[in-house]
Amino acid sequence: MPIVKKNCEYCAPHHPKPPVHGRPHDWEMHPSWIAGMEALNAYSDWVSSFVLPIAFQWIEEHKPEVYASVPEDLKDDVGVVIAAAFRLIKELPVYKNGVEKSAAYEADVASGTYDSSKTNPVWTGIVKKVRTGTEEAFAEQAPLIGDTQE
Repeated sequence: MPIVKKNCEYCAPHHPKPPVHGRPHDWEMHPSWIAGMEALNAYSDWVSSFVLPIAFQWIEEHKPEVYASVPEDLKDDVGVVIAAAFRLIKELPVYKNGVEKSAAYEADVASGTYDSSKTNPVWTGIVKKVRTGTEEAFAEQAPLIGDTQE
């Protein structure tokens, strides 16, 4: 999914789910490689279709502050504009609070005391189903291909 800015404005994607360009046939590559590439494409599509519109709405609402540090000839450079916005975000209380809480979160995860039951339950459910499905598919074929999933 292309990420385009024109005249200092975000250009929304013209279709929600682009095909993987140069997508291999199912029989051409290792299943994990194909699944990984398709997953990366889905993630890229999600960022382009859902996350970036939110970011560019914020940038639009703070245009004078964001563009104050962007050279005139780079006002449509997505990387430069996002970097300028990020420099501003890093100074805001929500970001600073998140940085402070990150250390506590990492410590809790490392010590095994973090209760993840309420953290991203929908995504967690999807991940579990994807992992289980992958393991089952490889296990089903183990007599023929051995333990090639690892």
